Amino acid sequence: MKQRAVIVSICIIEYFFFAALTIGQSDPQAKEKTSSILLSGLQMNITNNINKNKEQILDGIRKAAIEGASFLVTPEGSLSGYTSNFDQGELGIALKEVVTVAGKMNVGLMLGTCYKELIKGQEFCYDQVRVYMPEGQFTGAYSKILRCSNPDLPGTGEMVDYVEGELKTFEWKGIRFGILICNDLWATPGYTTIPNPYLAWKLKQMGAQFIVHCVNSGTVQRYRPFHESSAELWALSLKIPIIEVNAAHEKEKINAQSGLIDSNGERSLRVPDSGIQFFTARIYVPGTDEKVKDE
Repeated sequence: MKQRAVIVSICIIEYFFFAALTIGQSDPQAKEKTSSILLSGLQMNITNNINKNKEQILDGIRKAAIEGASFLVTPEGSLSGYTSNFDQGELGIALKEVVTVAGKMNVGLMLGTCYKELIKGQEFCYDQVRVYMPEGQFTGAYSKILRCSNPDLPGTGEMVDYVEGELKTFEWKGIRFGILICNDLWATPGYTTIPNPYLAWKLKQMGAQFIVHCVNSGTVQRYRPFHESSAELWALSLKIPIIEVNAAHEKEKINAQSGLIDSNGERSLRVPDSGIQFFTARIYVPGTDEKVKDE
């Protein structure tokens, strides 16, 4: 009888022990809180005609509003054209229209464009992504750091055309994110003479919970495996989602696919690799204090 009583007592103790573990695991307060943000991307044909570029972006804003997206993301150089040879006055007029329409539709912008500023009477050009909140206010810009140049002619190409930017993060409703432009993420062999600064890793160290990658990488397919696997491996190693928006080149296949890479390095959204494409993706980020509601 004593032996049976001991066995029963042990069973009761084990029951309550494992029951307590189960309750702790199922308690919603014990789980890490997760927030989300809905982003739309526009894979568009980029020309040196600012007005044509503007019309594509306005169409993307309207579609993003219908989707209920908080932001529209566009490729590198999408409004100005991927060039330093543009008229800043014309760009300024188009930019004002784009921002006004987006603000009225409550759609934020991560707008790829080159942009010129006068500093002490001298004009400087930046290859940047300008960030506007859904309410319409400008919150800052990130300018490309790892600019492209020919290894046989160090210091040429984009290193002459554009001023080097400064790495930074942006925040919206408790969610912090970073932006990289094309080669900033890849440091593609043959396209830069600047040592790889590992900007994706630095953004994670700065608290970024996801990365927006605005791209205009062309159509040479030899670079495609490197471009795509590099982004996937950064997402995997940093455990951070990366959304990529590349520029279309009419019917030609581009060499880096637009879409969403999850924090496990897998592409959960693949966008067709040619032509104009509009897509929407929800990004989940852990570690914020309260649920973010999409605009």
